[in-house]
Amino acid sequence: MDLSNPNDPLLNSAIASIIMVITIIMTLIEREETDRRGIAREPSLIREQWRQAHMYHILTAWPNNCVHYLRMSNAIFYGLVHILRSNGSLHDTRYVCVEEQLALFLYMLGHNRVRDIEFIRSGETVSLYFNKVLGTIYTITERFVRQSGSETPLEIRNSAEWFSYFEVKLIQ
Repeated sequence: MDLSNPNDPLLNSAIASIIMVITIIMTLIEREETDRRGIAREPSLIREQWRQAHMYHILTAWPNNCVHYLRMSNAIFYGLVHILRSNGSLHDTRYVCVEEQLALFLYMLGHNRVRDIEFIRSGETVSLYFNKVLGTIYTITERFVRQSGSETPLEIRNSAEWFSYFEVKLIQ
């Protein structure tokens, strides 16, 4: 094999083999990355129907369901939805409406657990919307919560009923 002669058939054959091996390796790497990413999926129609039925069950089917699941009445829930929507920080996404986002958040707070099967969402989706609603509620806290003054009111300070809560006892 003469490396200085570009017309050497052995050299051309070696170069072609090297290019073929590199092409095969690159194809395998590309195929593996595609398999790892998976196929882009659209939401299942059946799962979407289950989600809608579940939200209907929580919000409108029986009067106490909303209180049981979300720890608040329907009227208060829809009022909070209106406040979060009008604030502009929370809006419907392609697959999850504001009502469901808030219901996920309130369910997690009220029950201190996550049951993905309740809302038929992945843990990643539940986490995403929990954090999104939490951030939105944090932005509106100043409208509804204010810090009290640093001075204790006289009726509490002078009352024997409350005194035991503020008394410091030294144990010897």
